[in-house]
Amino acid sequence: MIQRIQSLYLFLAGALMFAMFKMPLATFVNETGVWKFYADSIIETAGDSAATATIDTWPVAIIMSLAGVMSILAIFAYKNRRRQIKICLLSGMFMILLYPIAFIYWWFAKDLLATVGYPSLGAVLIFPIVAFILNLMAIRSIRADEKLVRSADRIR
Repeated sequence: MIQRIQSLYLFLAGALMFAMFKMPLATFVNETGVWKFYADSIIETAGDSAATATIDTWPVAIIMSLAGVMSILAIFAYKNRRRQIKICLLSGMFMILLYPIAFIYWWFAKDLLATVGYPSLGAVLIFPIVAFILNLMAIRSIRADEKLVRSADRIR
């Protein structure tokens, strides 16, 4: 049943998680320039220095990619609906876990870079919440399919 609506929900959730890789999560401004917080690093995008300095944020990228991969993987687990629900729940856990990990990096980068004013957060931070809601909608559809299959088995 790969053509079901939960496949669309899961694909959109995975696409949202992978789209976050190219968009900045936050922007920091200090005396040396402008720094952008991406999934895998914090990069200086404008400033006086010729060399681009970076701060690695690989745990954020790993959790983000795990959430996206699990959502896409759940699409192909359609033969075992209970396993599909478990994969969706695990993916949702990674989506929620992304916020505290990203917040820790944001907090320490804010202090490390000695930002002027308050760092601006990117609108892309709403994507994990939307993906989590899509995961919940997929779980609801998977459970409805399971209920339909069980009722059809009782009729036979």
